[in-house]
Amino acid sequence: MKITCTALVYVFISLFLNTSCVQAVFSDDAFITDWQLANLGPWKKIIPDSRDPSRVVILSNPTETSCLVSSFNISSGQILFRNVLPFTIDEIQLDSNDYNAMICVNSSSQHWQKFDLHDWFLLDEGIDNVPSTTILPQSSYSNDQVSIKDNELCILDEESKLAELKLELPQGFNKVEYFQREDPLALVLNVNDTQYIGFSVNDTELVPVWQRDEWLTNVVDYAVLDVFDSRDVELNKDMKAELNSNSLWNAYWLRLTTNWNRFINLLKENHFSPGRVFTRLLALDSKDTTVSDLKFGFAKTLIVLTHDGFIGGLDMINKGQLIWKLDLEIDQSIKMFWTDKNHDELVVFSHDGHYLTIEVANDLPVIKSRSSLPESGTVDSVIKLNEHKCQYLIKFENKGHLLFKLNLRKNLDAPIVYNNHTSCDMPFFETLGLETLGLFINELTFVTEHDKNGIYCYRIENDAVKEAWQRTVKSKEKIMAYSNRDTTNSNTLGITLGDKSVLYKYLYPNLAAYLIANEEHHTITFNLIDTITGEILITQEHKDSPDFRFPTDIVFGEYWVVYSYFSSEPVPEQKLVVVELYESLTPDERLSDSDKHFSYDPLTGNINKPQFQTKQFIFPEIIKTMSISKTTDDITTKAILMELENGQITYIPKLLLNARGKPAEEMAKDNKKEFMATPYTPIIPINDNFIITHFRNLLPGSDSQLISIPTNLESTSIICDLGLDIFCTRITPSGQFDLMSPTFEKGKLLITILILLVITYFIRPSVSNKKLKSQWLIK
Repeated sequence: MKITCTALVYVFISLFLNTSCVQAVFSDDAFITDWQLANLGPWKKIIPDSRDPSRVVILSNPTETSCLVSSFNISSGQILFRNVLPFTIDEIQLDSNDYNAMICVNSSSQHWQKFDLHDWFLLDEGIDNVPSTTILPQSSYSNDQVSIKDNELCILDEESKLAELKLELPQGFNKVEYFQREDPLALVLNVNDTQYIGFSVNDTELVPVWQRDEWLTNVVDYAVLDVFDSRDVELNKDMKAELNSNSLWNAYWLRLTTNWNRFINLLKENHFSPGRVFTRLLALDSKDTTVSDLKFGFAKTLIVLTHDGFIGGLDMINKGQLIWKLDLEIDQSIKMFWTDKNHDELVVFSHDGHYLTIEVANDLPVIKSRSSLPESGTVDSVIKLNEHKCQYLIKFENKGHLLFKLNLRKNLDAPIVYNNHTSCDMPFFETLGLETLGLFINELTFVTEHDKNGIYCYRIENDAVKEAWQRTVKSKEKIMAYSNRDTTNSNTLGITLGDKSVLYKYLYPNLAAYLIANEEHHTITFNLIDTITGEILITQEHKDSPDFRFPTDIVFGEYWVVYSYFSSEPVPEQKLVVVELYESLTPDERLSDSDKHFSYDPLTGNINKPQFQTKQFIFPEIIKTMSISKTTDDITTKAILMELENGQITYIPKLLLNARGKPAEEMAKDNKKEFMATPYTPIIPINDNFIITHFRNLLPGSDSQLISIPTNLESTSIICDLGLDIFCTRITPSGQFDLMSPTFEKGKLLITILILLVITYFIRPSVSNKKLKSQWLIK
C-alpha cells in the first residue's frame, strides 16, 4: 500500500493532538502540582442537621447578591457539599410534606429553591407560592450551658450548673459560633472575625481539632512574586563585586579566592571525603523538588487582595500554604500594583479613597504608609499608566478623574501635593517625590475605559486629562464584553502557507474588541475598534437569537479574537467565534513594509484597515469566562482557557480554532501541506484530558479571574482561578518539550549511551580497516 505525504501529515497531526496538546497535567503530576483552597465565606447562620449530629448546614453570603449553602462536618471540619444560589437567603426550612427536602427562602423577593437533603439535587424553584414548611432550629445555646468569664470558657453541667469542662479562650476571641452537647460534643469558636476553630472532648479537656480561616473569600486582585535561590543572590553579589573591581587582575583574583573558599567549604561539609564530594557533584537532584522548582520558576508567592481588605501571600509550590497575612483595615479593596521593578513594595487602593503602601521585601511585610487621595470621593477603578513609574488614573463613581502620582521617597508617609488644576472638568493632582514635573511634558498617553453604556478614551497631555473620543450604544443596547489586544511577543510576522507563501499578520497594537447586545432585535454585534481614534475597523452581526441570560466573553490575542455567546436558534447551543486579522488576504502582500514607505500613524489617518477571516464553532458546555495562556517567550502554542458554568476549567489549543480552516473534502493539496493544518469541524468536543480541574468541586464566584503566569520553562504555564475559591495548576499546551518527566528513566538512558560508546570504541578499528582496504581495492 502506497503511503502519501498527505497521509503522513494527518497521522502526525493526530498524534500531536492526542499526545501533546491534550496533556493538561501529566498523570504523575495530577493532584501534586495542582491545588485548591475551598472557602465558605463569613458564616451567617448554622443550622443543625437532624439526621446526623456531626453535620450542620452553614449559610454564608460571599457576595451582596448571592448566597452559599454548605453541608459541613462539624467534627472533622470537612466540607461535604456547597451550592451557590443566585439570591440571598433569610431562612432554611424543611418541607412539611417531605422532611428529606430543604427549602431556601428569600423573604423580600420570595425567591425559593428546594433541595434533596441526601444528594442536594435541585427539586424545585420559583417566585412566590412557597411550599408549606417547618422551621428548623437555629444554632443557639442557653446561658446555663456555656459561661464566659475572666478569659475562660466553661461548659456547665445541666443539673449542678458547675463547670464540667474549661477552656482558655484564644487571643482575638469573638464569640461562640456553635455548641451542642449531644454525642459527639461540638464547639466552634469565632476568632478575629474570619477564623473558626472546632474543638472536641479528650477525656476532660477540650482540644482543637480543626481550624478554618475564611479571609480568602472574594479575591479582587493579585500579584506574583518570584522566589529566588539564595545561591543566585550570593552569585549576583560576587558578580557586582567583580564589576566594581579596580582592574581586571583584581577581579580575577577575587573570583579565584571566592571559588577556592567555596571548594574548601564543600570539603568541610563532606568531611574531606573525595567519594562524598564526587557523589554530590554528580547527583541528579531528581527528588529535590525545591531546587528544581526554583530553577524552573515554579517557586512563586501568589499575593492576593480580598474585597474585605485582607492581603496575604500563598506558597504556590506547597499547595497554597499561607506564608503571611495582613489586615489592611480598609473598606472594599479595589486594586493593587507594584511600585518598583524590584517588586519590593505594593500600593493598594480602596473604594473609600484611601491608599496604602506595603513593603514586602522581608518575610513579614509591613504597612509603610496610609493616606487619603487628594480628592475625596468613592473610587470606581484605578489604571496604572506606566509599568515601573507610580502614575495612576483614578476614576470616581461621579465620573470624575484624578491623575495621581505616588511619592517614591522612602522616608515620607504622606504625599506632597504639587499642582492642582482642572481640565475638561477632570481634576488633576500630582504628588512629587524623586520624580520631576517634566515627566509628562511632551508625552501623549491614551487611556480607554468602558462600561455597559459605551467606550470612552482620554488623552493625557501636559499634566491634563482631556476627553479624546467616546462611543456610546443605543438605549436598547449594552456592551456585554470588552478586551484590549494582549501584549505578547511577535515571534513571526506571518503565517507560512503550504505553497511557501506568507499571509502577514495584522499587528497594529492599539486595538480593542467588544460585543454589543441588542435586546430589541435579539442580535449580538462584534466590533473591532482603534483605541487611538475610536474608528470601528470591523463589525459583524449575529442574528441567531442570542440568549443574554447566559455569560458572554471575549479575548484578544496576537492577531486573532475569540468570543463566546449562547444562542437559541436553530437549537440552543454555546457558540465560539474566531476572527483572524491579516494585513491582506493576498499571500506575500505586506502593507507595513518599510520599503514601501508605509508607517502607522492613526492621528493622521495613515492606517490600513485589516482584512479578516472568521469561523464559528459549537461547544458542548456553557462558557463563563475565557483567558489566554502566557509563556516566557510566547513560542508555545497559545491555549484558550475557559471557565465553564458547571465549575470546571478546560482549555482549547488555538490551532483548533482556525479561521482559515476548510472541510476536509474542500482542502486543496497546498492547504494540506501547511504546518499543523486541520480540517474545519463545526463541533469541538470536550476531551477529558482537557479538564484541568479533574473532579474537584470548584466555586469560582461571580467575579472570578482566570489568569496565566509564565514560568522559566517555555512549555509550561501556571493557571489560576481566583474568586470564591482559589485553584492553581500547570498546563503545557505544546507538550513538556523542555523538561523531562519525573518518571523518566535516566539510569537506562545513561547505560544505553555507555553501551553505545563501548560498541563504537571496538567497532571503530574494523571500520577504519575496511575503509583502508577499499581504497587499495582489497576485498
